[in-house]
Amino acid sequence: MVGAGALLSAVALVERVPRLVPAHEYVLCHASPTLDRLTLTALGLVLAAAVAAVAGGITAQSRRLSHPVLPVVWLVVVVALLVAADGVDAHGEALAAHRAATGFTAGACDYVPQEYGATPGWFFW
Repeated sequence: MVGAGALLSAVALVERVPRLVPAHEYVLCHASPTLDRLTLTALGLVLAAAVAAVAGGITAQSRRLSHPVLPVVWLVVVVALLVAADGVDAHGEALAAHRAATGFTAGACDYVPQEYGATPGWFFW
């Protein structure tokens, strides 16, 4: 079951690569440090899920399982972290959609507009 957690983490990381998965593109006139933080938070949660899967595998094999539910607990932790990552991504997409909806004129931006690509998650559409 812990191997499934590692596989889920790997797939969650791949789904966040805009070149591999079709992304919703938003054009923003002004830079958004909030969106940058949300992106890093979501990637951190995916990384934490991968670490939890590996830690669960090491824990399950390093000693005799007194409770056979231990791998299931680790899998639940991995899934919870991935759901949280998709939630953070969904919040970032909503924020980008709100900021992109205000529109902009060519003269209003003092630099090249920032593009924000939001990839759909499994748990939030």
